[in-house]
Amino acid sequence: MSSNDPGHIEKLDRNQIESLKKFWIIVGDNINDSENEINSIYKDELFLAIGYDNPDAVLLRWLRARKWDTKAALQQLIDTIKWRHQWGVKQLLAKGETDLCYDEIITGKTYFMGQDRLGRPINYVHAKDHIKDQFPSEATEKFTVFSMETGRKLLKPPSDSVTVVFDLHGFGLKNMDYQHLKFLTRLLQDYYPESFALGLVVNAPWIFNGCWYIIKRWLDPVVESKIHFLNNINDLTRYIDPSSLPKRLNGTQPDFNYIPPTEQDLSMIAAFRNDQQGKIKAEETHRETVQNYLNITYKWAHGDETNDLLEKRRIAANQLRDAYEQLVPYIHTTTHYHRTGAIYEPIFDIVYNKIQNNTQQ
Repeated sequence: MSSNDPGHIEKLDRNQIESLKKFWIIVGDNINDSENEINSIYKDELFLAIGYDNPDAVLLRWLRARKWDTKAALQQLIDTIKWRHQWGVKQLLAKGETDLCYDEIITGKTYFMGQDRLGRPINYVHAKDHIKDQFPSEATEKFTVFSMETGRKLLKPPSDSVTVVFDLHGFGLKNMDYQHLKFLTRLLQDYYPESFALGLVVNAPWIFNGCWYIIKRWLDPVVESKIHFLNNINDLTRYIDPSSLPKRLNGTQPDFNYIPPTEQDLSMIAAFRNDQQGKIKAEETHRETVQNYLNITYKWAHGDETNDLLEKRRIAANQLRDAYEQLVPYIHTTTHYHRTGAIYEPIFDIVYNKIQNNTQQ
């Protein structure tokens, strides 16, 4: 899926625009009312989840996932915000890879590498490297959620979803983890809707047939329709150029090798966490831009489509993104993908240098 597909931000018909407006009104009614389902505590959570994205594009994910039923979309959005708050997504992102199990990361069981032929990031999953109960389920869930959040930063417009390659070479029953697969399908279908573009299954042994019979019963028919079993590993090249395939899948890209945080990375994290004044200022600015965006969007959703307001709304969305960027060093960390250059976020260096200069002065 890309933003050029029907139902996406650049391809909305009049009915879909009206549904989006209606959705913004009921979302706004909730997050601006401390007595209602999504109270003011969750307003921050929603816009932290929106992140760098255009807020319209994010809300459209829930509308498409619930087939343009605004009430159902609202319920799913409420559930997602509550889950993010209660599960602790914000805390996980603030700690970053230092909060993950190092031994689990280096298994190479899952990682991102390159893009498919439509420009979507590719997430590789090697089933034989996941052994049930090798690591605590809580650790594996943290690793999975962190990967989902990292994948969002690898998206490059117009792509807004990820291709997943499931490599079942060497798969055995010790690798079958139904508990974790249930957690993963819940993430994909409920909390990260419309983020899964395509699933390519390769090297599936006959023993997996029985497992698949159970798994597919948990899947939404739309999600299941995106999963394709390939007869030959070389069929991957129909979807992915060999330069984006790892050597273990007959590609030319070196196999995954995790690069841990450097001393400089750890020094930067410490500097950001110690700069409480900087964080408070960035949070205040972000909240102000959120409220400004909501106020303008409320007018638009209630029928004001003048060119003047549309321009103000466009500017407000850009200001929201800029304010979020200034907040990022205080609430996120750099990752393996920053160190390889796959993710480029210069704001970390900019803010760190600013802190260093202020300290020296």
